[in-house]
Amino acid sequence: MKSWGDIFPHSLFTSYDPWFMWHNLLSILIDIFTYSNVHIVVNTLSLFFLLVLIHKHFENESKYDYASVTYIIVFSILYLSYFRYVLVRPDLLSGLYILYMLTLKNKFYLTLFVTIIYGPFYYLFFVYTGIIGLTYIIQKDWKSFLGTFLGSSIVLFIYLYIDKVEYLNTILNILNDQSLRMGLEVSEGAPLFNIFKNINYYILLPIFLFSCTIIIYLKYDYFSKNKVATFLLISSLLWTNQVRYYVLFLPLILVFVVTFFLNLNKKIFFYRVRKILYLVKKYIAYSKKAFIFYVIAIPYSIFIFSYAFSLDSRDKELDSAKFFKNEEYSNKTILFNSLNIDIYKALYFNPTIKTIPSCSIGWFEDNKEMKDIYIRMQKDDGVSEKELKKLIDFVGADIYIHRLRNDKQILNFKKLENLGITPINIYKNRIIFNIKRKINE
Repeated sequence: MKSWGDIFPHSLFTSYDPWFMWHNLLSILIDIFTYSNVHIVVNTLSLFFLLVLIHKHFENESKYDYASVTYIIVFSILYLSYFRYVLVRPDLLSGLYILYMLTLKNKFYLTLFVTIIYGPFYYLFFVYTGIIGLTYIIQKDWKSFLGTFLGSSIVLFIYLYIDKVEYLNTILNILNDQSLRMGLEVSEGAPLFNIFKNINYYILLPIFLFSCTIIIYLKYDYFSKNKVATFLLISSLLWTNQVRYYVLFLPLILVFVVTFFLNLNKKIFFYRVRKILYLVKKYIAYSKKAFIFYVIAIPYSIFIFSYAFSLDSRDKELDSAKFFKNEEYSNKTILFNSLNIDIYKALYFNPTIKTIPSCSIGWFEDNKEMKDIYIRMQKDDGVSEKELKKLIDFVGADIYIHRLRNDKQILNFKKLENLGITPINIYKNRIIFNIKRKINE
């Protein structure tokens, strides 16, 4: 396993690896199951625990016993919300941690233990443990709050003990990420609603905090008894402003929405909906055999789902990037003109590759002139051939890959060749250039 700084040169990443525990876990799993199969193992375990936790939350939130129909609803919620949980990233642990912690009540030692185990796997652990802690406070669950708080303190001490300076620098960059991006966006960092697109997080934070405080104060009786609703309200700043959090919390959002409608009084509109559910329940009562369901049906279904997902649903997408396996890309630094999934495909097929930009698109090296070119290269108008040459020389790129995005980014091949940037291939909307180190300009 490599650190972020090794994979993403000329970025604000260093040799420090804040995902060190997650990478160590993956290294162990790779030794056991091989590199090509480890994602199947992770997906299977993740989806199994996700299914069990969704089922637990549905039972807790629903006022009515839907018996076998519960399984249909739970599987449906899983199908609609699994995406973030099949990405082999520590975010999936954050989602499972949240789902599990929200099922606990008056558990000091258990919340302490689970938080200490989870925290070292994800450097932004405090975002999730903090929201969980606030949820416990509103629920007046002091034992669980103290366990979470103490566990978070211990985990923070671990990070600071390992490398205080680099950890704090990483957190500082996260807090300044919006300004570092200088208008650039990535799909998972985009807001759920366009109204928040151009508003600074530091302006939104007090607005959301004030609004949540007022809502909880006015409806305290409701929120003090509804843990999921409380968590979703407190975390609304995250999931309304970044799609990544919305997708991560989607299982809880769907559980809340579905149970909200199912819990409505029978005398109103949803009487007919519940009547249909009752008829369905009546005719598939054979699935009440919980032992068979949990021991056979769920593990088998999850494994097949994970296996099929890993083999089929991404095959066509991955096939388009298999050329990165070729020897000419090994141990090369590649400059892309935009942050897109090609970067991750390249690293998947050829882990020796180094890429620019990094996964944190705004975290480019602190050089004002080069940062300006780097940012404009990824915007609609692009940069001139000479500016591109400057950036290529600065980052020491061996290969430049230009993805065609719009009519504004017109490349003059003659000018590029005179600058030592030679087109060698056009492949599925990508123009691939080889870089000559010494030329006569």
